[in-house]
Amino acid sequence: MKLPEEQVHDLSSGRFSLHRPVQAECLSRATTYENQEGFDEEGAHYLDHIASLARSWRDSQREPDPLKPTVDFGNLMADCAWFVHDNDTAGIMSLVIGTGQEAYFTLPDNLKTPLLESDILLLLCIRDLRFEGDFESAEQQGKKSLAIRVGLRIPQELELTNCYNYIAIACDSVGRHAEAKGWLQKSRTILEGTQDELHTRLLCQNNLNFSRNLFSVQDYEESEKLLDQACSQATIFESWYSLAFAHHSKANLYIRWGRYDAASEQVALARATLSKSGGVASISWASGIVSYRASSVAILQNVQEVAVDEAKKAVAIARLYKMPPGARARFSHLLMKAYLMDPEKYGKEASEARSEAQRLRKLLPPGRTDLSDESDRAFDLLVDISVR
Repeated sequence: MKLPEEQVHDLSSGRFSLHRPVQAECLSRATTYENQEGFDEEGAHYLDHIASLARSWRDSQREPDPLKPTVDFGNLMADCAWFVHDNDTAGIMSLVIGTGQEAYFTLPDNLKTPLLESDILLLLCIRDLRFEGDFESAEQQGKKSLAIRVGLRIPQELELTNCYNYIAIACDSVGRHAEAKGWLQKSRTILEGTQDELHTRLLCQNNLNFSRNLFSVQDYEESEKLLDQACSQATIFESWYSLAFAHHSKANLYIRWGRYDAASEQVALARATLSKSGGVASISWASGIVSYRASSVAILQNVQEVAVDEAKKAVAIARLYKMPPGARARFSHLLMKAYLMDPEKYGKEASEARSEAQRLRKLLPPGRTDLSDESDRAFDLLVDISVR
């Protein structure tokens, strides 16, 4: 992939500035089926080593002579966080980005770099969205990251679109859909201006985010059009992740639209996409999210056996692959609902699923959720809109 020089470097320091687009390209090259097994094995060792480094650095801060951070250490933590931010099967996202944040702000002022600070802030935004369910904090962190990049006054429009999209997700997640739409449109205006592969990849993500914004305000037809575009784009550049989430988002759209058979078809397409990809895609956060959606469709279609089976899969995958407590609580809540389709037969199991959902909610920071509210809406608010 050839990127214009002015788009990938901070001209004042020579540092690379396009983390997410470069990461996307690397993953697209690394996740072909024939390379996946070796890539997964090496990646797991890499993540273990980085987690050990992060823990060692943190532990040393309590010693009389603590380890001193370097810019390279901060960059390593940020790069690792980018790698796992949307499929953290190692369960290290919060550790590495928290360590990166602490290390960066311990650096002498003359070693601090705006691009690294902006990266760390955007990763904190993602952590708050995906792992903490703290949407207000996510929005604040995203806007701080954006302000730094705007202040740099160097060509980096694609990185700005990344900030716009995450701020939009934060706004959408708390129901401020008009504000979110404004941020998404700012991103879209940039991405539609160029037709190369990199812009198309990022436009695909924008289509996914925009579609959720639209179906949240019952604009189902326009949402469907954007999801059709996202499916076509993801197919062209062979991204299993984007294509699976496009089908998952379509299923979500059709549920809201009352088209349950169409939703079921989209769940099957999402699962087929994951199965064909091999390796990490087959059983991952994405597969747990698809199982959740399959169960929710089956409940609406009154097919209890499928609803229970799929919800149990979602719960098991979430536990095995270390999904955040909020997502796991939501999956257990759905399992309870599936069991309650026949309370006489599954009353005990439903009670156990409810207890597990409440136990997981108690792991969240104080004030993040009201334990007395066990409505679907309360559990939806534990996750951001992209997987709701």
